[in-house]
This record gives sequence, C-alpha cells and structure tokens, in this order.
Amino acid sequence: MFRRLACIISVMGETLEALHRLQVVELQIAEIRSQRDVIQRRVEVHRKRLQQANDRVEELQVSARRKQMDIDALSLDVSSREESVAKHREALNNAKTNKEYSAILAAMNAEKADSGKVESQVLERMEEIQSTNNEVAQVEEEKKVHSDALAVAEEKLAAFDERHKKETNRLTKDRKECESGIAPTTLSSFNRVADHLEGEAMAVVGKVHPKRDEYVCTGCNLKISLEIVNILQSRDEIQMCKCCGRILYVESSIVKTP
Repeated sequence: MFRRLACIISVMGETLEALHRLQVVELQIAEIRSQRDVIQRRVEVHRKRLQQANDRVEELQVSARRKQMDIDALSLDVSSREESVAKHREALNNAKTNKEYSAILAAMNAEKADSGKVESQVLERMEEIQSTNNEVAQVEEEKKVHSDALAVAEEKLAAFDERHKKETNRLTKDRKECESGIAPTTLSSFNRVADHLEGEAMAVVGKVHPKRDEYVCTGCNLKISLEIVNILQSRDEIQMCKCCGRILYVESSIVKTP
C-alpha cells in the first residue's frame, strides 16, 4: 500500500494529489505511533498489575485491622468472664446450702465453658492475622517485581520517544504543510478514516481483469462501479469506498486510453 501511494499518480487532480502527499506522511506517523503503542501497552499492563497489588495489600491490611479489633473485643469478653468466674468462686465459699452451692457451681462452669469458646475464637483470629500477614509479605514481593518491570517499560518508552523525537517533529511539520492546501471538510474526512484505519485513509482502485471494466477497492475488495472510476479519472473530487470508507484513487495503469 505505502509503495503504491509513494509513486506519482498523474491522473489525480490537485485535491487527490494533496491527499496523496498527506497519506505518505500519515503512514509514516502511524508506523511510529503503532510501535510506540506496543511499548505504551506494556507500561499500562505493568502499571495496572502494580495497582492491583497495591489494592490487594490495602485490602489485606484492612482485614487484619478488623481481625485485631475482633481480638480486642473478644479479649475484653474473656476478661469479663474471668471476673465473673472469680465472683462465682467466691460465692461458692459463702454458699449456705447444697442446692445454692450446686447452682453457683453450674453457673461458674458454664461461664468457664463460654470463656473457653471465646478464647478459641481469639486464637482463630490470631491465626487468621498471621495468615493475612504472610499473604501481605507475598504480595509485597509481587509488587517489587511489578514495580521493577514498570520502571523498565517506562525507560523503554522514554528511550523510544527520545530516539524518534527528531523524526516525529519533522513529520508533524510535514503533515501541517500537506494539510495547508486541503479543504477543511476534505481534511476532516481524511483524518476520520486515518484515525479509524491506523493511517490508511486512502486505497487504490484495482482492476479485476485486464480486459473487463471490473474494479475493486484494494483496501477491502468491495466492487467499485465504473461510474466512480470515471469520476476519479475526470474530476478533482473525493470518492469514498462504501464499505471501508477509504478515499479512493486510481493509478495511471488502469486509465482507459481513447
């Protein structure tokens, strides 16, 4: 495509010739942009993974704090129950009847059993916190890997920009010069297609058979009518492929001779 666009096409009017010159520059810009996008995507991938790791660490830390709050609350409950058991033990010494003694003893044993359950919950929470802390340490290691990879990717992106800075500035200048002779509406159509098709805003009309007037858009292989081909050969106006939207042009090799 680029090699075809780079050749001189004598059948073009001024508008299509201006668009052709713009297309040559646009394809070079698009190639640099495409290469840069590959590196930029790597940067974004590592940046996203690092952010996910940061979010996971924060989530785990919040979970650990909540579990610690549970431990604090459960520990207070254990202390309260221990005080209750102590009071029951004292009451046993002052019991006046066997019935009273049995009732106090049953209450004290129940309090001890409940206290034991709460202590088990405290131990469970402590184990959960330890497991959470272990996972935090693992994710922190992953963060280091992602951070290092991100730094490398960012360095490559910066190096790419520096390496292509001069060429990009030149092409940007060339593009503005090419745009200066193109009508705003035509330029808008070109830019819209170029943005959508990675710089390939134009497509040459191809002849299907050397002895028959059958033509296609070489951008998408859609059939092009003879009427459109005749317009391209005789008028200085843009015609766009109805399928892919590319701006069509013809090469001198398919121009019909009288």
